[in-house]
Amino acid sequence: MTRRIGLPPAFLVGGILLITEMLSQAAVLGREPLPYRPAASIEDALGKIEELGGSVRRLTPSGDELEVDFRYGTDLRDTHLQYLPALKKVVILRLSDTAITDAGLVHIGKLVGLKRLHLEKTAVTDAGLKHLEGLTDLEYLNLYGTQITDGGLERLKALPKLRQLFVWRTRVTKNGIAGLQKAMPALRLVPDPARDRRRAQAALEIARSALADAEAALAAATKEEEELAPKAAQLKKEVDEATKRINEARKLADEARKTADGASKRAAELKAQAETAAREARNKPGDAALEKQAAQRTKSAEEARQRADDAHKAFDAAQKALKAVQTETEPIRQRANRAAKAKKLREDAQAAVENARKQQEYARKQLADKD
Repeated sequence: MTRRIGLPPAFLVGGILLITEMLSQAAVLGREPLPYRPAASIEDALGKIEELGGSVRRLTPSGDELEVDFRYGTDLRDTHLQYLPALKKVVILRLSDTAITDAGLVHIGKLVGLKRLHLEKTAVTDAGLKHLEGLTDLEYLNLYGTQITDGGLERLKALPKLRQLFVWRTRVTKNGIAGLQKAMPALRLVPDPARDRRRAQAALEIARSALADAEAALAAATKEEEELAPKAAQLKKEVDEATKRINEARKLADEARKTADGASKRAAELKAQAETAAREARNKPGDAALEKQAAQRTKSAEEARQRADDAHKAFDAAQKALKAVQTETEPIRQRANRAAKAKKLREDAQAAVENARKQQEYARKQLADKD
């Protein structure tokens, strides 16, 4: 048994199954399906499952729970399902799009440990579901595309652990689904008409709100375009004038900065000279010439420092004036910018409204389909 179910990692199984399907389909062209032959052992049953195009794998490396997949078993018939009980612990069984009928469910009903069962797009009907009533561990059942009706749903009430049920594109009705949900509150059905309608209603409300917001934005954009577009030329002139004022203020600030930097540099030079002269005078006490020179240079250094301070104050004032001009002219620049973009903003708002209307219409249609 270990030899036959030692398959590759799960992410490779899909490709292997596809190849199996293709080979199986090619093999059965022009011949009858393989007949059922009783299996003498578990190994024999595994071999016959593989001959039918099925696959078996362990769900955990060390566990004994198995998954059996016949999705691409083109030779599979109801009698072949008699091989499954020999495997003992089949917990997942995939039979979607196979040729099994209600008769095959007799054998599936013997898999008492089964938890997940895929019967989508098979020929099973309400009559066959009675054979599943003993699967008390069954948690998942897919009946998509089968011929079951509300009567079949009644049989499923015997499955205490059933938590997921797919009945899309079957003959069940909204009333049948509602009745099963009432009897089994923990069961999640697909489709769920009541839940789907609530979601559709919520989507419609969101679409309506989005449309209202888009229409309000369009009205505002249209009004702004009507107000600003005729003033675009005048606003451009005002912007040009504002730009000129800003450039002039910036030029004055740059000149003031250069003057301040030069004054600071000169003040530093004179200070160094004054300190040198003072040091020389101290080294030759009583030298009147050196003392006079030191006094003159100290005075020059103080005057230079004062000029540097005045230059920095002038620079600060120029910077302040530049910022004032920028602040004063910013509203003009903003209005001109809005005027230049008003048409594009209105066009974008119009497109948003049209898209919101389409979304609302789609949501309305979805809701109507749920009624």
